[in-house]
Amino acid sequence: MAVTSVRFFSDALGKWTRYNVIVPEAGEGPYPVLMQLHGLSDDEDSWLERSNLARYVESLPLIVVLPDGGTSGYLNWKASGRLHKHRYEDLLVNDIAAHLRRHFNVREGKWAIGGLSMGGFGAMRLGLKYADRFASIHAHSSAFHIHEMVDPDLVEDLDDADIFRHAEALARRDGDRPVIAFDCGVDDRLLEHNRRFHEHLQSLDIEHTYAEFEGDHTWDYWDLHVQEALAQHARVLGLA
Repeated sequence: MAVTSVRFFSDALGKWTRYNVIVPEAGEGPYPVLMQLHGLSDDEDSWLERSNLARYVESLPLIVVLPDGGTSGYLNWKASGRLHKHRYEDLLVNDIAAHLRRHFNVREGKWAIGGLSMGGFGAMRLGLKYADRFASIHAHSSAFHIHEMVDPDLVEDLDDADIFRHAEALARRDGDRPVIAFDCGVDDRLLEHNRRFHEHLQSLDIEHTYAEFEGDHTWDYWDLHVQEALAQHARVLGLA
């Protein structure tokens, strides 16, 4: 297992940016991909520096990509010409995805996606919206209310930011659905938002797993439960 820091030019941001990649030593490739998203105030190094994620994936033939999502909610924000280009959804699903396929031994087919807090929202929203690209979604302590917090004059499409609408769209969609799971600590300030989204998925008859555990909005919690997420991703991607 090796960690590589990648610097490349992103059309979505109109500038050079970075992402980290955990490259496996297990197996011969090509490898499936997990995109793992950080929370608000963190960056592409946070999962590496504050959790044992790299150690947990050592034995898996799996590429893990760790983008820098800024404070974006992984949404596309309005730009003014070349100024203020913050199309973070496009950064992930277009720019990083294409760059990764060009430079790493990536397997064809669907990916897995996960994250915590803001990244939990991003993982769930993108996983639902791009159900043709993601086979497995697992989110922790997610800020499922981000669409209620954004200024509608700043985001490109407020309806598109609404994760509840993406769940409704998935319910109407034909074809395979991603394996969906999310969890939250019982002392977490975001608990009610997770319960509300769980109830929404139930009302839509969307199969999913939701769990509540002891714990708060902390790295101790996420370091523990990302192991369960990795087990799901490995199973869905055919690695276990």
